[in-house]
Amino acid sequence: MSRILFGILLISVALIQATILPRVNPFPVSPDFVLVFLFVWSASRSVRESLFWVLFIGILLDVLALDSFGTNALSLVIVTLLAGLARQRVLHANILIPIALVALSTVIHAVILASLRGTFPAGWFIPLQALVHALLMPVIYFILRVFGR
Repeated sequence: MSRILFGILLISVALIQATILPRVNPFPVSPDFVLVFLFVWSASRSVRESLFWVLFIGILLDVLALDSFGTNALSLVIVTLLAGLARQRVLHANILIPIALVALSTVIHAVILASLRGTFPAGWFIPLQALVHALLMPVIYFILRVFGR
């Protein structure tokens, strides 16, 4: 997938996630599509390139969520670094490792984001969101592979 197409897709996902999804989602947990898209991109591309997207989309999410400047970018850096452990060879060999890493990165991301915001979600929220992201990871990986052809 080209970088421009991924950028358009990532911006679209961030806008939908911040504006439309909270209104139409009937469940108590909303998936963080940006986190999973960045994880898959980082796992299939270089971490250096993904850090550019983290900075850009982190600032956009800060503006959309009215967070302090750099809050989302700082918490997404951890996702990118953990995704670097699941390089492309691992994605092809064993899908369970990236699924476990996306769940772990979700927990770390949520804890860092909550501490930077000065709040903490309910005890069941973070594990449930990690489970949702683990289930979404193969789907989003497949979507990015289809667009990449």
